[in-house]
Amino acid sequence: MKTQSKKKTAAVVTALVTAMTASGACSALGATAVGNTAFPYTMFAASEADGALTVNAKHFCLNGSIASNGTIVTGKKINLNGKKTEHAELEIPYSGTAVGNRYFANAQTVDTLEVSAHNVNLNQTMDVAGEVSVRGNANINASVRADSDILISGNVSNFNNAVLYSEFGNIEIDCNNVSLTGLIYAPLGDVVITANNINLNNVVIIADTITLNANNVNANYGRSYADAVGTGSETKAEYITRFNSYMMDKEAANILDMLSQYYTVTPLDAGEFAAISVTAPLAPGFMVTLDFDVQQYRIEGYGNLSVMKTDGVQQMSTIVLTPFNKDLPLISTDYMFMGESRISYIEFYGLGINGDENIPAFDALRPLTEKYAQFPDQPPTPGWFDEVRTMGLFKVSTYKDDDAISQMLYDSFRITLDASMSAPDLNAEERLARYNGTQEYVDHLISSPGVSTAIFNMCLGPERTSQFFNNVFFGTGLWQPQ
Repeated sequence: MKTQSKKKTAAVVTALVTAMTASGACSALGATAVGNTAFPYTMFAASEADGALTVNAKHFCLNGSIASNGTIVTGKKINLNGKKTEHAELEIPYSGTAVGNRYFANAQTVDTLEVSAHNVNLNQTMDVAGEVSVRGNANINASVRADSDILISGNVSNFNNAVLYSEFGNIEIDCNNVSLTGLIYAPLGDVVITANNINLNNVVIIADTITLNANNVNANYGRSYADAVGTGSETKAEYITRFNSYMMDKEAANILDMLSQYYTVTPLDAGEFAAISVTAPLAPGFMVTLDFDVQQYRIEGYGNLSVMKTDGVQQMSTIVLTPFNKDLPLISTDYMFMGESRISYIEFYGLGINGDENIPAFDALRPLTEKYAQFPDQPPTPGWFDEVRTMGLFKVSTYKDDDAISQMLYDSFRITLDASMSAPDLNAEERLARYNGTQEYVDHLISSPGVSTAIFNMCLGPERTSQFFNNVFFGTGLWQPQ
């Protein structure tokens, strides 16, 4: 999540740019001596992969040191005035708070930043909640921070004392010529710069992987930016916790956006259940209080959507889509974030009025089992619901797999929503039968609870748990046929 509380505004930035061609010649300036707190590398790639730091260049001149936790790949013509360290076994400096405070305290805040023009001149420091896309001849005299990716393309890009900071995404620059003075920082992502000539003067680049593609690359260590990064002002655990919060919000927002492309989505008031606190054993002898934020939506002509998350010691996001007007699968998802690890459950309950085999959505959903077979399975605790669950995807992964695991979630909803377009609306008798089947499932969850329902029963009591499940979580109280 963002390091500061920000009011979102719109931004469109266009103006003239004076073209500057990046030089391929090697500067004679050497790296300034490194102090105790300055980050000591011009470039550092934290990944342990082969080629984590790759410079594909005919001529590569570097005044400063480079390091990678994996291997470093360069061309044969390299002029290095410094050290080259592979398999460094170093922790990436998690300095998001320090960088944010130093460079973005007075930034203009926006939801997204998308600029496309022949000439683009950016003089206002920007803090962007989503993605940054700049297309055109860019002259950037300010800094840009984004939650997501920063993508810059055009003929010429000049960055003058600029900080490009992608908190949770990638940074990609694709221009004919690139001249940059500043800091490029993407601690969880990839930095890729592609150009004919890349001139990096007074610069530090830090990312999971770094790839430079050019005929000529000239780079010089930037001491002032190395001082700003330091050796890390946060722990990795703190940074990953922020990333997990971001992922929960992003996935829920994307599901809502997807649903709105098919149906009218209306927010509902969850009342007393908008905020729920439960105390549960996180481990033997260790109790923890979980504060749940609950949102409910009416999907017109479809059914009920609930979104529930907890963002404390345990980070978890639950999304449930319950159909009432069509014979489609009930989708129940649980994404559990445990530091760098994840457990992801996507369950499909047919509850069909004519048998689950007659719900065509399952024919399109079953290939997902093979599509995501590369991720290890982690089946949930067995229970009676195994007998009524038609299909499930149960995966264990790490934060580096989040793009694919999120796509598994989006695929599940997209396939079901596509199937809903050809699924006929149920008549009165069929709606009643569908409702009764769903209500029976909800009642059984409360009377014969699994692990999670048992916690709600214990903390809220069976009666209030029943109210929560029926009125909000599954919406059976809202959609009961007249």
